Amino acid sequence: MSICMAGIDWETAKMDKREAFSFTSSQVGRLCGQIAQMEGVDGCVLLSTCNRTELYLSGEEALQPAAVLCQAAGAEGAEALFCERRDREAERHLMEVSCGLCSQILGEDQIVSQVKRAYQLAHEAGSTDAVLSQLFRLAATAGKRSRTQVRLSAAPLSVAGQAVEQLAAELGDLTGKRALVIGNGEMGRLASSLLAARGCQVTVTLRTYRHGETIVPAGCQTIGYDERMKLVPQSDILLSATTSPHYTITRDNLAGLERVPQAVCDLSIPRDIEPTIRELPGVRLFLDMDSMGGRDVHVDAQDRQQVEDIIEEEMLKLERWCSYREDLPMMDDLCRLIAERVATGYDFSLLADGEETEVADKMEQAARLAVEKTARLLFSGLQGTLAEGALEICREAILRKAPQLRDRRTS
Repeated sequence: MSICMAGIDWETAKMDKREAFSFTSSQVGRLCGQIAQMEGVDGCVLLSTCNRTELYLSGEEALQPAAVLCQAAGAEGAEALFCERRDREAERHLMEVSCGLCSQILGEDQIVSQVKRAYQLAHEAGSTDAVLSQLFRLAATAGKRSRTQVRLSAAPLSVAGQAVEQLAAELGDLTGKRALVIGNGEMGRLASSLLAARGCQVTVTLRTYRHGETIVPAGCQTIGYDERMKLVPQSDILLSATTSPHYTITRDNLAGLERVPQAVCDLSIPRDIEPTIRELPGVRLFLDMDSMGGRDVHVDAQDRQQVEDIIEEEMLKLERWCSYREDLPMMDDLCRLIAERVATGYDFSLLADGEETEVADKMEQAARLAVEKTARLLFSGLQGTLAEGALEICREAILRKAPQLRDRRTS
């Protein structure tokens, strides 16, 4: 079995290319279910965030992950946009992604939960297998450890945080500024909280409100999504972060207004805000995902090495797990062989003390079962510690002592 992946991200493609491969949660689940049915695929997980889309596959070595994703997404011909990785390179890449080393905002906080969510959606779609489950579990562990044990940068650790920093750099003190945030998902709530913490008067749009279920960031007002245009002319900052497949704000929405927001920020892929709005008089700053900047921040070499060490530790765990899994057939064979060795090495009729043959047979069966279970427990405890070829040495040692078993096993 082989693991492979294909990915497109903020470093390899502009936003207009990435938009075609940005998927909602429901789309991710549907695509995972569809891909899992393809020939040669044993498992798949699709990671889709604001800055990257990556498909991880387990199965036949001949799998072409970019072609698989493009076929499933109805985007044949776009395979050249993707970078492909296989086996250890693919596994390590996911670890690095989960630790935030590949993020536009180095060490960003959200990526670990996004990796976990990608696995959860795939699991719910029935498209995961043991190999991908272990890989994503260890990658999430690496990301969590990196986040809690190491601080890679003093810079903001989220796209929303970077956006607020850039807004403050352009507009100055944000205290008293009026901000309209369209969208109350994870990104929208984070942006709203950060703006409110800077002293902004924040209003958040809601599609629906369910008491006790809808989370509204502290200190923020709310307005229905359909009423958003009432507040746009009064806003200094307009920020949109939804999963809508259509624009939440168009140029026509703003073109007839006497006053437009000074700063417009689009934190969505596909885009929420029509890009030509940046050309309107009065718009001083227009931010989108491609203008969030890159990882041009100083990272202490020791901190970076700590993250690398964490990744190596989790990679070693994965390697040991895979080795153990590959040895399972040999372990099963050895367990049966050990049980056979015990069963053929004793005369259970003597132990039955003159009872009927049926009693002796039952004693032999019980002994076989007990020995086999004990051997399995022993091998389970040795997971990750056995040297290469150790099991074969054990097998041959048993067969040398009891060559008749070799004849039985081949008959």
